[in-house]
Amino acid sequence: MIAMIISGAASAGDVNSWDRFDKVSASFGSVYVLWIISMKQFLDFCAERGGGLLGTWLKIPSLATVEMLGRAGFDFLVIDMEHAPHSLDQVYDFIFATQACDMGAVVRLPDHTGSCIQRLLDAGADGLLAPRMTSVETAERLTRQMVFSPKGERGLGTTSRAGGWGLAPMEDYLRRGDEQCLRMVQLEDWDALGSIEDYLSVPTVNGVFIGHGDLYLSSGKPASDPEVRKITAEVAQKAKAAGKLSGAAAATFEDARLYRSMGYSLVMVSNDATIFAKAAAAAVADSRTN
Repeated sequence: MIAMIISGAASAGDVNSWDRFDKVSASFGSVYVLWIISMKQFLDFCAERGGGLLGTWLKIPSLATVEMLGRAGFDFLVIDMEHAPHSLDQVYDFIFATQACDMGAVVRLPDHTGSCIQRLLDAGADGLLAPRMTSVETAERLTRQMVFSPKGERGLGTTSRAGGWGLAPMEDYLRRGDEQCLRMVQLEDWDALGSIEDYLSVPTVNGVFIGHGDLYLSSGKPASDPEVRKITAEVAQKAKAAGKLSGAAAATFEDARLYRSMGYSLVMVSNDATIFAKAAAAAVADSRTN
C-alpha cells in the first residue's frame, strides 16, 4: 500500500519498525512518496485462509496491470518468466508492486538452470514455481537452491530487499526464507503425476502444481476429461495428506470454482492478457450488435 504522500523528507517516526516492513521513498519533484510494503508470511497467509486463494498469471509487462489485478481482488499473482517477456529487472519491480497491492508475489522460473533463483528470492518474492518438472532429482536440485545452508544451498544476502537492505534482523530474514517462501514444482505429464508421492517426499519441496496445458499436449486429454478430473482431485488430496500446498490453473471460471471445491491451496484463473483480450473482444462485439 502507499502509506502517505508528503512534501519534504520523512522523519524516522513516520514509518513502522524494520522488523515488519521495508520502505523505499521515491522523489517526484518536490513531493516524496513513502512506501511501506509488507512482504507476506506467505505460508502463514495460506494457512490462515484455509486454502482456495485466487490468483492469475502476470503476462503483460506493465505495472498498471499489476495494480488493476490488485484492485480486482486477487490474492496473489504468478509473475511468468517462462512464457512472458519479463526481464529480471522488470520482475524485481513486479514483485515490489504486487506486494504493494497487498497480493502475494510468486514467480515462475524461466527454466531449470536455477541461475536467477538467488536474485528472485533476494528481491523478496513470496515463492517460486519451477515449471515442466520431469524428474525428482531436478526438483530437489532446484528447491535446495531456495533453502539456506546447511539444509540447502541458498547464500546469505542480508543487504538485499528480502533482508531489509541490511536493517532487518538476520533471524527474520532466515526464517522467512526457509519457513515462509513457497517452493512449488509444476507437474505436467502423466509420468510425473504418477510419481507425485516421490515429489511430495522431497524435503525442500513444499507445494505441487498440476499443469493442465502441457498435460493436454502430452496426453491429448483436456482438463474436462474424466481421467484428468480424477487425477486433478488426487493431486490436491495427496498434497494435503503430505502437509504441503497444491496449485492448479483454470482456463474457465467454472474450473476455478471446481478446483477450489477440490481443496486446492492456490487456484489461478486465466491470465491478465486473456482477461483483457476477451473483455476487449466482447466490448467490440456487443457494441456492434443491433
